[in-house]
Amino acid sequence: MTSRHHFLLLMLVWLILSAPVDVRSEVAVIDVSCASCGYRERFIQGADGVDQAHNVQSIIVVCERTRQIRNIKIPIDPGAPSPGEPLLARRYGNGRSEILGLELPRFLVPGNTCPLFPITAYLEANICPIDGSQGFTITVVGQY
Repeated sequence: MTSRHHFLLLMLVWLILSAPVDVRSEVAVIDVSCASCGYRERFIQGADGVDQAHNVQSIIVVCERTRQIRNIKIPIDPGAPSPGEPLLARRYGNGRSEILGLELPRFLVPGNTCPLFPITAYLEANICPIDGSQGFTITVVGQY
């Protein structure tokens, strides 16, 4: 994937995350892969109408300690309630990524001690969070 493709994809992710609550539903289905270790998985990013009604959106994050990529739900408006979402992740400042050597926004999920970092930083660096090698790619495979 070229740097132009990374830029366009990062802009898509940013647009989804920064969209106000009253816009139409927008969820992207994203295929994440790492050629060096064979990792490949699909995730969702964004919020549909039901999610918006519950004040939540899905984002893709990385736990470096377990070398895991996963989806979490965060509030669209952190100051508003999110009914029916007991395991809602919250942003807790920044944390240091050992793989990237950078300070990144850190999210924590109740009951989970691993800091979760947004996947976009790994895409920008083209570093696979599973094995630390080059060649980390994503492809948008659908929207709803």
